[in-house]
Amino acid sequence: MAVSVEVAARGRRMATPESRRKGVRGAQARPITPTVARSAVDVQHLIGFLVVLLVGLGAALFAQQTASGIAADIARAAAQAPRAAVSFAAVISQVALLLVALGTPIGLVLTGRARIAWLGGAALASAAALFLLVAAVLPFAIGVELDVGEAVLVVPGFLRVPSGAAIAAYTAGATVVGTELSRRWARASWIILGFVAVTQIVTATGTPLGIVLAFGLGGAVGAGVLLAFGRRVEPITALQVNRALQRAGLAVSGVERLQDPAWPDWTLRVRTDAGVLAARTVGVREQRSDTLYRQYRRIRLKDVGDDEPYPSPRRAVAAEAMMSLLAAQSGVRVPTLRAVEPVGAEEFLLAVDHVPGRPLSEVDDAALTPEVLADAWRQVEGLRRAGIAHRDLRLAQFLLDGEGRVWLRDFAFGEPAASANAREGDIAELLAGTYTRVGAEAAVAAATSVLPASVVGGALARLVPAALTRPTRAAVKATPGGLQPLVAEVCRVAGITEPVFAQVERLRWRTVVVGLTLAVAVYVLLPQLADLPSMMQTVRGADWRWVPAVVAASILTYVGAAMGLAGGTPGRVPVGRALLVALSSSFVVLVAPGAIGQVGLNVRFLQKRGYSTSVAVSASAAKETAVLVVHLLLLGTFALWVGSSDALQGEWEKLPPAGVLLAIAGAVLGVIGLVLAFPGARRWLRQTVAPAVREAVSAMSGVVASPGKMSMLFLGVALLPLGYAACLYFAVAAFGGGASFPAIALVFLTVGSLAMAAPTPGGLGAVEAVLLAALTGVGIAPPAALAAVFLYRLATFWLPIAPGFVSFRYLTAREML
Repeated sequence: MAVSVEVAARGRRMATPESRRKGVRGAQARPITPTVARSAVDVQHLIGFLVVLLVGLGAALFAQQTASGIAADIARAAAQAPRAAVSFAAVISQVALLLVALGTPIGLVLTGRARIAWLGGAALASAAALFLLVAAVLPFAIGVELDVGEAVLVVPGFLRVPSGAAIAAYTAGATVVGTELSRRWARASWIILGFVAVTQIVTATGTPLGIVLAFGLGGAVGAGVLLAFGRRVEPITALQVNRALQRAGLAVSGVERLQDPAWPDWTLRVRTDAGVLAARTVGVREQRSDTLYRQYRRIRLKDVGDDEPYPSPRRAVAAEAMMSLLAAQSGVRVPTLRAVEPVGAEEFLLAVDHVPGRPLSEVDDAALTPEVLADAWRQVEGLRRAGIAHRDLRLAQFLLDGEGRVWLRDFAFGEPAASANAREGDIAELLAGTYTRVGAEAAVAAATSVLPASVVGGALARLVPAALTRPTRAAVKATPGGLQPLVAEVCRVAGITEPVFAQVERLRWRTVVVGLTLAVAVYVLLPQLADLPSMMQTVRGADWRWVPAVVAASILTYVGAAMGLAGGTPGRVPVGRALLVALSSSFVVLVAPGAIGQVGLNVRFLQKRGYSTSVAVSASAAKETAVLVVHLLLLGTFALWVGSSDALQGEWEKLPPAGVLLAIAGAVLGVIGLVLAFPGARRWLRQTVAPAVREAVSAMSGVVASPGKMSMLFLGVALLPLGYAACLYFAVAAFGGGASFPAIALVFLTVGSLAMAAPTPGGLGAVEAVLLAALTGVGIAPPAALAAVFLYRLATFWLPIAPGFVSFRYLTAREML
């Protein structure tokens, strides 16, 4: 609702002049911007605390003796201190914890901040429980015993809180509550935490390693709570906006929320004597978000024009205003800048003329005429003359007004005096965006009608997905042929024979995950390889009569995959050709994760046989759904089989106590609940997961109608896990492992299947490490387990690559793939 002097006055016609003035001030003092919001500050805090937590876990795993030595040295040094001083510090530490734990929520509630008190209490309890859970699970997860410390908060008959849990709880609470404390009180709360931590180490009630883990975990929980529910932010009032614009010489008649989807980042609509303005504020929260995004891009990308983040909101808003004025001087059609004024501590108001219109991303394809596209390119030409790189030049940034003119909206992510690479990135972005709407020929023709063909061709190097914005990248991905038709058209027009693309990706997340997976695999396998003579002795004593059975079981998995594909597809699919497709997947997994490569190969095969894309995808979905159902049934069957025997009786006894397992289940449910608190997670479930489930169910309905198809489908997908389990069992038997088939099958159906989903080719590294650990866990000697894993992987991964390559070449040569 608009907050205006005239409206407020008309609502108080019978009031006195004094009460009328007070009423207007009261209306204008109401917040017109959100009072609670998520902040990039909390993302930075979460990352920092997670780094501390990972450092603590790394020390627990790799440097526990060093950590114990540090704790012993501190204890010896503390023994030299006067005992009375140490005892006094311990008492003060407990008193400080009690005062903070009891006094802070009371003070917050009395001062009208009950919301943050509840959030702080929730974070406090969650962090304490999670720390105790981690301390209970670590011995079973990585074989490390974590000392939770002695009780430091003791209420006889009621409460005993170990030191580690107290530190985790305090850190979580301070992280949450500190957002609404003054700087002095927030600083005092962290000083108290430091004093308590030092006192616990000196008095030996806590260990340095436990305190580091508690600090990282508690801070991560606190930052996660703030990200889930938002922190309080200082709102902007109409009165502040009014005063700021008056300083700029504008007479304000009304301020309200801007409800225009064409201006998503602009929150205020202001009526003034100069017309209707669009305004937004730039403060610490926005500046931190910009800084975080720029840092992320600098880590992941290179040579895309990213500069250092602005050091303050004042510098950020000044740079944006300067680019707007410079662009206007160079002929770029931008909304007129009206004011840049402070509205609070480190909070600035940016106001421009509000231009009604529709973003080019929302207009119909028919409205994207050559004239409209050429007008958009003229704005880009003006930016080039001004030396500005917009760096966010997706179609949504262009507005088409009622007269058919194109406007450029804002420069929040722009760079003045930009490099040639950054300006070429703008050209590539608009080329790709218009190509997804009007096609390659029309998009390139519009660009070359304004810019020289050589300039357009110079931007060809930037036509790579990683250099594009996320909306443009998604639109390109949904366009048949991807960027290839656009690249071919640019090459034709610019006379380029061999396009050369810039290597803009400095770091790929898949590369990081693969590297970490292989590092863990090396860490697990290296100690076993140190005992290579024992393994060689085991190999020399192997019973090689089991090797044909190992190979036969491996072949059986490909037969099962072929039967599953034939059974899950409507119509007739020759099992022989489906077998060749399954065998080809053993070669394809070298360049793609196993499940992704195989599904893509199946879809491509069915498309080549004349099935539509929807039918091909549905057939693959039916097969994968059957795989999941059969896998769960087999898992339950073998779990009951093993549970009713003594095959793994010793291993069941090594599991955590029932209370710990229940706590783990509760923690998992809690994490799921916390994730679902994010609107983005719920939107992902609603828009991505739910349609995929409905599609899988719909795909299965067609298979159920045919008993023959259904039998072939489920028999085939059952042969897959059973074949792998049999192959592993025969490999273990060849080296005298002695484990029963149900135990080996249960190992494969649990950890073995999960390891195969690792992002390395064929689960390389992860499968070996996980299976080796699991087999030694069920009582098989390490040398025999290592030899069995190598034989199993030789039969299921390495040997099928050559025939898989031959099958792949055979099918592609005959255009079956």
